[in-house]
Amino acid sequence: MKRIAIGLLSAAVSGSLLLSAGTASAERVALSVRIDNVSPNPVVVKGDDDTRVTIEVRTTEATRVELRLRPVSDQARTQAAEDPRLLHKGDLWRFTTSFDENDFEGRWVAIADAYDKDGKKVTDEVNFSVVHEEAEKADTRVYRFSANPENVRKGRWVYFTGRLQVDDDRWKGVRGEEVEIYFRKRGSNTWKFVTSPDTGWQGTFRAKARAYSSGEYRAIFDGTDELSESRSRTDKVRVYTRRW
Repeated sequence: MKRIAIGLLSAAVSGSLLLSAGTASAERVALSVRIDNVSPNPVVVKGDDDTRVTIEVRTTEATRVELRLRPVSDQARTQAAEDPRLLHKGDLWRFTTSFDENDFEGRWVAIADAYDKDGKKVTDEVNFSVVHEEAEKADTRVYRFSANPENVRKGRWVYFTGRLQVDDDRWKGVRGEEVEIYFRKRGSNTWKFVTSPDTGWQGTFRAKARAYSSGEYRAIFDGTDELSESRSRTDKVRVYTRRW
């Protein structure tokens, strides 16, 4: 992907357009340029995807057209654009480029400069806008979370198991994501971090921690750019002290 400061898209064709057939006294057609269309407008960038944009320019008597794209902002921004493509057919000049999440969000201006064979220039410009949207996230769930045993001697291990799943037509395991496990002591309102296992095959995760107080545990998945956050049900554990 090519980085360009103001999105300069240029193209040239050799020769000049033939004058329309007519009487010998027909006058030369004047040089003109008009930006017909910016599509889509607004340009909606979703997540980290690229959005392709097409700008159509109509001219008469032009042998070269340059198209500049710049944000309407006091801050200099860099546009991320693919190598521009051009389709030139008759008086139509069609430019294509793309925008991504790194491009300025707000008002932009497209400026078309058309030149004839003698170097004369005419200009047209139109405004369009760029909007950033978060990509829609898939639903997730922390399934069958448990903390065992239910009754454990103080200082012994509590073992955690569960499964992280994503709703992709049906619930499927998610591998390679981090799940955090928290503990809330009985009588307290505060959740404290315990450990953070990674999910493995079919989204399963396992972990352990020493138990020092009675209370409840739960597992939380913070989500990603593609996956929504979710949390498990709570599971209680009673801790007792050995008596002699």
